[in-house]
Amino acid sequence: MITSFKPPIIILANGQFPSHSIPLNILDSAGTVICTDGSADTLLKLGAEPHVTIGDLDSTNLDKQSFKGLWVEVPDQSKTDLHKALDWCIVNELHEVVILGAMGLREDHSLGNLHILAEFSEKMNIHFVTDYARIYCINGQKTFPSKKGQQISLTAIEKVEAITTKGLKYALKNDLFPPACNGISNEAEGDEFSINTSHPIWLFINHIE
Repeated sequence: MITSFKPPIIILANGQFPSHSIPLNILDSAGTVICTDGSADTLLKLGAEPHVTIGDLDSTNLDKQSFKGLWVEVPDQSKTDLHKALDWCIVNELHEVVILGAMGLREDHSLGNLHILAEFSEKMNIHFVTDYARIYCINGQKTFPSKKGQQISLTAIEKVEAITTKGLKYALKNDLFPPACNGISNEAEGDEFSINTSHPIWLFINHIE
């Protein structure tokens, strides 16, 4: 039974398992891997074992008796396993988390997970990493590293009254920004860009490799 949680803290959700080098390297370098239910089985098939498995545990073949990590059973059917895992992280004061496997396979799960990202980004420092992008939810002002020509997409979660960007090819200057696709496929002009938004948006920083 583990008693401490070493950073970096990674949650592996039960969506599309990573195949790109960026999320795989993040998984390989994790200090603590938290699996949501069935994702533990995928990890076991690759010869690894999670440090923590959490959820209602109805879709994993893990043997509770032989599992050496922490087994956290949360039967609440009103929340997804990813939501339960993030609740557990907050209780255990784990406020810096990268989430893999949150997208893909099922569109309804992917959309639900994006809204979970929006909810928990107000409580902790988290983002998704997929085979295609790093995904954040931001509200207010923040600066991100980038590479020239890197594809950047912005999507409003609700009507944004004012948004300003710096360092992107198609600049926004205190603009209204509705929940539509007019922020897709922008482009970084240099080694960083910044966004200042009055309301939360999803930010997709697409891998350049």
